[in-house]
Amino acid sequence: MPTPVSGTGCIAAGKTCNTSTIARIIWPKLPWKKPVPHVVIKLLTFLATIPLLIWVTLQVVLRQSSLDTAKNRLGIATDRPPEKPVIWLHAASLGELTSIKPFLLYLARNFPDHLLLITTNNPAALKAARGWADLPMILQTAPLDIPFVVNRFLAYWSPAGFVNIEGEIWPNRFISLAKKQVPSIMLNARLSDRSAKKLSKLGASALGLVHFNQIYAQDACSADHFSTLGIPQDCVRTIPNFKSLVSLPPPDVRMQARYDRCNTLLAASTHEGEEPLILDAFQSLSEQNPNLRLILVPRHPNRVPEVMKFAQDRKLEVGIYGEKSEPEQVTVVDSLGSLQRIYPLAQVTLVGGSLVPDIGGHTPYEPLRAASAIVSGPFHSNFKQEYETLTQADACILSKSGELADALSTAFSLADELAARAQKVYPSAADPTVLFNDIARKVGLS
Repeated sequence: MPTPVSGTGCIAAGKTCNTSTIARIIWPKLPWKKPVPHVVIKLLTFLATIPLLIWVTLQVVLRQSSLDTAKNRLGIATDRPPEKPVIWLHAASLGELTSIKPFLLYLARNFPDHLLLITTNNPAALKAARGWADLPMILQTAPLDIPFVVNRFLAYWSPAGFVNIEGEIWPNRFISLAKKQVPSIMLNARLSDRSAKKLSKLGASALGLVHFNQIYAQDACSADHFSTLGIPQDCVRTIPNFKSLVSLPPPDVRMQARYDRCNTLLAASTHEGEEPLILDAFQSLSEQNPNLRLILVPRHPNRVPEVMKFAQDRKLEVGIYGEKSEPEQVTVVDSLGSLQRIYPLAQVTLVGGSLVPDIGGHTPYEPLRAASAIVSGPFHSNFKQEYETLTQADACILSKSGELADALSTAFSLADELAARAQKVYPSAADPTVLFNDIARKVGLS
């Protein structure tokens, strides 16, 4: 299918979603119960091809996308031909890409005779990744999952191996890789209960999943779901969630001096519908503590003007993060890639994507590593196991609908205890080299 059947990705510039608009139109609810052949995927691809090509063209005409991005989406490279064998790694967006950075550094260090080709659906994520000076790589926007587009991409880059990161499933891409006998793995793979139920109508063969040498699932529940789809159990392995391997960079000393950590709340990776709830709760807390400051980081920077207006409508002082030496009540971060340096500034972190349904919440590991007390809303299915463990250890606060202000207040009062318990439950991971060696072998490196 030309758009992800499952996962967090969306080909729309600067956005992520559960499924694309086109997928929702042409694949609403399959009427059959048994797994279907791949020809059904091809038919749906055919139906969606013309609308997708028109969409790519309009993105350029309306200046919502660059010409290079459009070329990449059509499988046309915008970088010189590789002089070394290429390992292709695909991530939906910056969060997924950041989660495997330790593995990327391992590959660059141990296999210098190969080049890393990184693709994402989000051009803004590529822009942030270009700032990784310690990691040599080729960056391209991912090709659409249309057979002739995928084949054009593969003909140019001729990857020696392929790594699909986390939850996206691209049937045409996977089957094209199999036809060219490219060793492929899924890394940090995640499959929710909801996605597994939908995909069961298709089966592993039609989705191209049977062609993977190994599926490294990030939790036991996902591993079970992949096996249920028809993947042989010896091809599915449960590993620690790669997001738990995160190592945060040092905070910006200049910004550290501007924020009183004990009075700073971070709302990380927020989505549409969440900011009004957060700002209302913050306004309530700031009436009790005028020194309280909120750093608000929208998941999609293109929403910054909208978010700032929400704050202005509530008569809150608002500005762009980093612009003033004395921060306003609310500062909004207008760029990708800076969040990891911001976590240490905050006593309490509200993890975004958890206050509204159909997103599933973002990683708790980054605030955990920064010793920032974790607050989550009720929708955190992406990290269901982690939150169950944290809750059992009284190491986080889960907010019910309409009770966010009380949850945040409790988190500030217990911040040190919450952070200490969370770090005890999820200590820094051991050396992952043995795991990395195994993954490299499965993708054809030795």
